[in-house]
Amino acid sequence: MQEDDKQIEESGEQEEANVVLTQDELVELIHEVETIQTIQTIQLIEQFSGPIAHPEHMRQYKDIDESLPNRLVGMAESNLAHKQSIEKIAVIGQLLMAFLGWATPTGIAFYVLYHAVSFIQRGKSVEALVALVAALAALGGAFYMKQKDKDK
Repeated sequence: MQEDDKQIEESGEQEEANVVLTQDELVELIHEVETIQTIQTIQLIEQFSGPIAHPEHMRQYKDIDESLPNRLVGMAESNLAHKQSIEKIAVIGQLLMAFLGWATPTGIAFYVLYHAVSFIQRGKSVEALVALVAALAALGGAFYMKQKDKDK
């Protein structure tokens, strides 16, 4: 009888335990393991961006000095007005440069055309031909530069 017990113990050590689970039981077991392993961290992040300080900071500034929030808002308003005036000047400058970029070669071309006509009237055909080519080159260059700027 002792030999039978030994055989059973030996065979029991060598056998593996087979557990049969349904799919729902397996999913529930996996979910429980994930729940146990999950550590939940909650972090509050506040972000504020703008020309004036965060409202909470403004309250704290008011505790320091009653006039400080008004001065900060006034400073932000004057800074904004300054930026707008600079942008306005920049836009006017760009418009002026665009006009001059077109008007300068066009004016030069018409000036050269005027002299080409006067050369023709005086009987100087070679000078007139050179002047006409120069005028057309100036107009062509102006057109090319305008198209080049549009492509940017």
